[in-house]
Amino acid sequence: MKKSLSLYLIIPALLFGGHAGAQTFEITPTTGYTFSSQFDITGGTGKLEGGVNWGLSAGYTPNEFMEFEISYNYFGTDARASSVYLVEDEVTKANLHFLMGGVNMLFPATEKVTFFGGLKIGAASLLFKDSPNVDRTRFSLGFQAGMRYYVSERIGFRLQGTLLLPIVSEGGSLWWNPNTGTNVSGWSPIVPVSMNAGLIIRLQQ
Repeated sequence: MKKSLSLYLIIPALLFGGHAGAQTFEITPTTGYTFSSQFDITGGTGKLEGGVNWGLSAGYTPNEFMEFEISYNYFGTDARASSVYLVEDEVTKANLHFLMGGVNMLFPATEKVTFFGGLKIGAASLLFKDSPNVDRTRFSLGFQAGMRYYVSERIGFRLQGTLLLPIVSEGGSLWWNPNTGTNVSGWSPIVPVSMNAGLIIRLQQ
C-alpha cells in the first residue's frame, strides 16, 4: 500500500515538477463555421448543411509543451436526404453535440505566440427537433491544430481548424425514418470540418 501511494506521488512530481512555474488553467469560448459534409445512403446521399458552430473548452497545462483539454461543441444544421427511394428530398432540423477530452502538444514560438496540435476522444450526439427520426449518440474522434496569440498574461486569442469524426457503422437507418428506405450504405462516416476562433481567458498562472 505504501509503495503504491509513493508511486502515485512520485510519478506526477517527475512529470510536472520541473515545469511547475509554467502551469496554467484556461477557459476559451469559441465560434466558427462548420463546412457541409456528405455521405452515402441507399440510393443516394445524405448531407449535413454548413453553418455556424459554438463551443467552450477548458485546458490545463502542466508544462509549456503539453495541455489537457475538455471541450463542448454545438452545431445546429439541416440534415438532407436525397435518394431514388424518396419522392423528394427529405430535410429535417438537426443538432450535433460533441463532448470531448484529449491532449494538445504545444510549440511555443515566442512569448506571445504558441502553435498547437492535438487529438481528442469522446461522444457525438445527433438530435432532432419535432421529428420522428431517432436520436443517435456515437463514439467520436477529433483532431485539431492552430495558433494562440496572447495580448497579455491573462487574455489571448485562438485560431484553429478542427476535424470531428463521429464513428458510424450500422446497417439500419442512420437517422431518417427507416420506412423511407434511406439506410446507411456500408460504412459511412460523417466528417464535419470546422474553422474556429476563440477568446482565451487565463485563470491561473
